[in-house]
Amino acid sequence: MTRADFWGTVVPFAERLMRFSEDSGMRIKIRICDTMGYGVPWAEAALPRSIPKSVYYLRTELGIPHSQLEFHGHNDFHLVLANPVAAWLYGCADANGSLLGIGERTGNSPLEALCVKYASLKGTTAGMDLTAIKEIAEYFGKNMGWPVPSNYPFAGSEFNVTRAGIHADGVIKNEEIYNIFDTGGILGRPLGISVTDKSGVAGIALWLNQYLALEGDKQIDKRHPGITAIAKWVEEQYAERRTTAISSEEMLAQAKTHLAELFK
Repeated sequence: MTRADFWGTVVPFAERLMRFSEDSGMRIKIRICDTMGYGVPWAEAALPRSIPKSVYYLRTELGIPHSQLEFHGHNDFHLVLANPVAAWLYGCADANGSLLGIGERTGNSPLEALCVKYASLKGTTAGMDLTAIKEIAEYFGKNMGWPVPSNYPFAGSEFNVTRAGIHADGVIKNEEIYNIFDTGGILGRPLGISVTDKSGVAGIALWLNQYLALEGDKQIDKRHPGITAIAKWVEEQYAERRTTAISSEEMLAQAKTHLAELFK
């Protein structure tokens, strides 16, 4: 549809379908297919590429109810989420999606992304359990041989993991400073910290407090001598040209050495 003659082909065809729907009593849905990803989410763009204009004119010129319009997008130009959202905002009720965006060529609109975006637009999950996104990612990786990239939004193992000490320092003061939203409460995925040479004492303190589930007055301050000792050990690791992040096992061993009181 995004490369068809809108007024010469799309509108007459949709008009005939709606007339047939009225005559037969059958409910017909019009799917706005952007199979090559040519669609753009800008109302200012020309037809047939403008998704807002396509929806607007189908609604106003033909009077097609929003409940009988749906959008189907592909990700050839990285607009696979922006386009269905634009369609929603201009009066299209439904959007097609696939789990993790898996689909032909560049893929389709990620269903989990549509769910999160819907919730952000409407202010409600409408009964959706968004913690299922974590389970979906784990299932695809373990049972279907489709590992989710670690940085994949909402589903990747490290989508909300920080390595920078300055970010960790902000999180210690207020998680909202660096976490995109309450990922723990909404997705069941609390913000994480990966210790590297960029973490500093703030990152190490945050990792330890999270790992040991220390809260309030029980949290270890970044100025604690034990944290400083662990930070020195981390620096030595990278001074010897280490390139990988410090593992949980290594961090735990260092914590037991320098903060033994926590494990009594």
